Amino acid sequence: MVDGAPRPGTVCTLSHWPGTPTPEELWHDVSAGIVLRALQSPDAIADGVDIATIDHYDTDGVIALALLCVEGLAAELGDFLVEAARVGDFDVVRDRRAALVAFGLGALADTERAAAALGVAGDGAHDTDPVAWAATEALRIVPALAADPDSHRALWRDEAEAFDASSRAVAEGWASIEERLQHDVAIVRVDGAHPDASGARWEGMALHRAAVHSATDRLRVLTIADGRVELRYRYESWVRLVSRRPRLRVDLSGVATDLTRAETGGARWTFDGAGAITGALHLAPGGVSTLDPEDVVEMVCRGLDRLDAGPPAWDPYAMGPPRG
Repeated sequence: MVDGAPRPGTVCTLSHWPGTPTPEELWHDVSAGIVLRALQSPDAIADGVDIATIDHYDTDGVIALALLCVEGLAAELGDFLVEAARVGDFDVVRDRRAALVAFGLGALADTERAAAALGVAGDGAHDTDPVAWAATEALRIVPALAADPDSHRALWRDEAEAFDASSRAVAEGWASIEERLQHDVAIVRVDGAHPDASGARWEGMALHRAAVHSATDRLRVLTIADGRVELRYRYESWVRLVSRRPRLRVDLSGVATDLTRAETGGARWTFDGAGAITGALHLAPGGVSTLDPEDVVEMVCRGLDRLDAGPPAWDPYAMGPPRG
C-alpha cells in the first residue's frame, strides 16, 4: 500500500499518513519520497510482494505507485518526480517543470475532461472506477509527461494559467499576504473586484493555493476575499512531515461558536474538524456574515492564543494505526 492506510493482508505500507506502520528510517515528507528511499533499501520491501496499490487518486499517490511499477522511472527521474509529488500534496512550487507535471497528473482526477485532453475514448472513464481509470492513465503517461511536460500541455494549461495569474496578483499587490508568526497564520487579502481576479480563481478559491503556499511557510491560511473569511489548515499539518515539525492543530469549534454568537443576521460559522485533511473554519453554506472581516481576524487570533497554550486536537506523530 502506498500513500494510504494498510488493509488486512497488507505486508508493506509506504505512506506519510499518520499512524501508518512505515519504518521510521524511510519517512519522508511525501509518500513518493518514502518509496524512493525504500527502493534504495534492499530489505525495505518484503520478498514475494508483486502487487502495489493506492486507495485514492492524487498526485503523490500515483507518483509513488509509478516509481514502484514503471521500469527505470525511479532511477531516471526519481528526485524530480518527488518534487512534483510535493507540489501535488502541499502546493509548494520550487521547480516550475515539476509543477506542470503535478498539474497534469492532478487533472486526471476529472476523468471526462482528462479523456478529452488526452484524445482517448471517454467511455472507459465512465465505465471504470474513476480512481482505477485515472491511475492507469497516469502510469501510462508519466514517463513522457515528466521527461517533457509540454507533451501534455492540454492537461495542465488551465491550472498553470490560474497559478500564474495568482502569482502575478501577489507580485502586483492586489493580493497580499501578511504573516503572524506567533499564530502560524498567513492572512491573505484578495481584491475580488480587480479585473484579473477571475483568472486567478481555482477550485473555489480566490487564489490558486500554490501561489500562496509557495510564498509563506505558515500552515494556517486565513483568506479574506469578496467579503468572506476562511481559516484553513494546510495538508502539511495533517501528515507526518519530516523536514520540520509543524505547529499542531487545535480544535476551532469554540471559535466558530463565538463567531456565530457575534453575528446579528443569523449566519452560522462551522469548523470541519482538526482531523479533516485540510479542515477549515468558515461560514455555513448560504450564510452572509454581518461581521467586519478584520474583526473576524482578531477573534480568530485571540482564539488561537488561548488554544495553542493547551493540548493539540491532532498530533500525526502520536497517533495509533489508522483503520483502512
